[in-house]
Amino acid sequence: MENSALKSLLKKLKEEKKIHKSIDYYIPSLWIDSNSKPNPTKVEAYSFYENLIEDILGKSDDGINYAQSISKIQNQHHGIGGDWTYKSVIYNLFPRLTTAYDHDHDGFIGSSDIDLSLNENGVRETGTFLKCIAMLPYIKSLGCNTIYFLPITSIGKDGNKGDLGSPYAIRNPYELDQSLADPIVGKDVVLQFKAFVEAAHIMGFRVMLEFVLRTSALDGDWIKTNPEWFYWIKQGEVSTFKSPEFSEDDLEEIKLVPEGKGVYHAPNKTYRNIFSKPPSPEQIKKEGNKYVAETEDGKLVIPGAFADWPPDDIQPAWSDVTYLRMYDFPYSDSENDFNYMAYNTIRYYDPVLSHPKNVNRPLWDKLVGVIPHYQETFGIDGVMMDMGHALPKPLMTEVIDKARSIDPDFAFCEENFDIDPNSRMAGFNATLGFEWRVTGNAYVNGGIKDVIYKSGEKLPLPFFGTSETHNTPRTVKRGGVQHSKLCWMVSCFMPSSIPFIHSGFEILERKPVNTGLNFTEEETEKYGKKNLALFYRSSYDWDNTTNIVPYIQKVLEIREQFFKTEEMKNHLVGNELSFRVVDIQQEGEDVIAFERFDPWHQNQTYLIVSNTNYQIAQTIKIKLEGMGNKKVKELITDERYQFNSDEVHIIIKKGDSLIFKLEKY
Repeated sequence: MENSALKSLLKKLKEEKKIHKSIDYYIPSLWIDSNSKPNPTKVEAYSFYENLIEDILGKSDDGINYAQSISKIQNQHHGIGGDWTYKSVIYNLFPRLTTAYDHDHDGFIGSSDIDLSLNENGVRETGTFLKCIAMLPYIKSLGCNTIYFLPITSIGKDGNKGDLGSPYAIRNPYELDQSLADPIVGKDVVLQFKAFVEAAHIMGFRVMLEFVLRTSALDGDWIKTNPEWFYWIKQGEVSTFKSPEFSEDDLEEIKLVPEGKGVYHAPNKTYRNIFSKPPSPEQIKKEGNKYVAETEDGKLVIPGAFADWPPDDIQPAWSDVTYLRMYDFPYSDSENDFNYMAYNTIRYYDPVLSHPKNVNRPLWDKLVGVIPHYQETFGIDGVMMDMGHALPKPLMTEVIDKARSIDPDFAFCEENFDIDPNSRMAGFNATLGFEWRVTGNAYVNGGIKDVIYKSGEKLPLPFFGTSETHNTPRTVKRGGVQHSKLCWMVSCFMPSSIPFIHSGFEILERKPVNTGLNFTEEETEKYGKKNLALFYRSSYDWDNTTNIVPYIQKVLEIREQFFKTEEMKNHLVGNELSFRVVDIQQEGEDVIAFERFDPWHQNQTYLIVSNTNYQIAQTIKIKLEGMGNKKVKELITDERYQFNSDEVHIIIKKGDSLIFKLEKY
């Protein structure tokens, strides 16, 4: 391990310890022992991190370079490249939030007048990469093998929401967010993230990052150097700027565009005339946090982005991000020159605009280079593409091809509400959005059952098995602890489901990170008045004495027993032939059951039974040929159930899930 960042970080820790001697420092007890009673635990900061890193390094092999992907380290290639996703169990980190903690126990996250993220002792209480390293043993104990970060790149300041700003308001995709550096070991955020990736790889984790390639912060670094990569409007139009409006007749045809049947209609001329030709770099100056250009047309600024679909969702512009200009079309005052932001320039690109000759090649080259930068600098294993399906398809192809020329087993995941065969053809390895959307109100509309039935189909790629993300309500808020447990059990045993923990799920965190999707108007208004963690200093309730950590661990242990070996895992993950829904005799339709098995050895099966009614217990009868007369043990509780003549009667508690390992014949 020559030039090891983790060793360099350890050396830096020891140097700082000699200078500062000691720092009293509270951390969650769960980070030390996931089976402990949650409470604030006092440690000496330097000694804690020193011992932690030495322990991780003790698991390493000096002959291995851990600053490269796991697939490169182990010389692996899965499927089309990146199909290791099928065997993943993912923990989703929003580092600024997930590892935030009140380290001085004064009741606040950050209290310094100099830097809001620091306490009075200069300790960063918002999350850092160093604290992410501290969480690795905890995440490992849950049973996860992949860590997926929300964006960790530098954040702009113009129009920032909250006191920290959104991680999606990206100032420069090539630079890390400096606030993720931990002052305990200095300001070198690059070293600290390199050390994290090395530590993760030593412990067997793959590391995925989320990237946003079609938007920029309103004060992005590229604005001054390349103003032609952005849209510009007259400064006087900013306060009233919003998405364009279309006539009912135009809307009817525009809405068919995604199906290839519609007609591309440009916004009206009044809207188009708001936009001006981009200024030269010399005309641009910074006024506070905002870039302003002095031109012959007057003062110009960059407008905020808005929801790009559907086209009749008229909204004010967002305050902190803008769309990048993917195509460079000749400017004209008299004709439709596509010099505006609308559905046909930022998502469903008009064929006239998206001709190869109009590609904004310098911008595309810059975007294509983002992921390789993180592969070569840090050795990451894969990425989640935020709204990747809204990038021009040729650009997305270039992005994937370039990354896989560096690492053929590099994974690409996407956000998509549907499990789309076109995504697989484009080179994606997994999708996020299907399960949580369908289960959004599962305890009311039976959405969980819909997901289970869908998982029995032959699907083109796996989906993230999760009932919540940073954009949705928390699972526990929708149906309580029962709902959280049931969703986890089901997510772990569906054939094309990748078990996915959005950090906080396991400790029954109730506060949403953002009010993006599946919130009622009342919920959006309620949480909008509070400091949402996507924008403000916040932390999880790591000291909550009620959690489902042991349940998560137990279910994943059973899942590993089902797969038995890597060979068996390769055979069963994503295999719809290893799954069947079981008929149940019951009053109503609240209980669903399914089996998982090796298609070539169907005498050994795992039976999962779930009651989606969270108010009433259910009495059911299941008949399984080959069970005969025998007692079987439920694997979570060890409770025994009796089969007689292939039939078993079960009283299943409200919202409960049962799992059995069965031997037939």
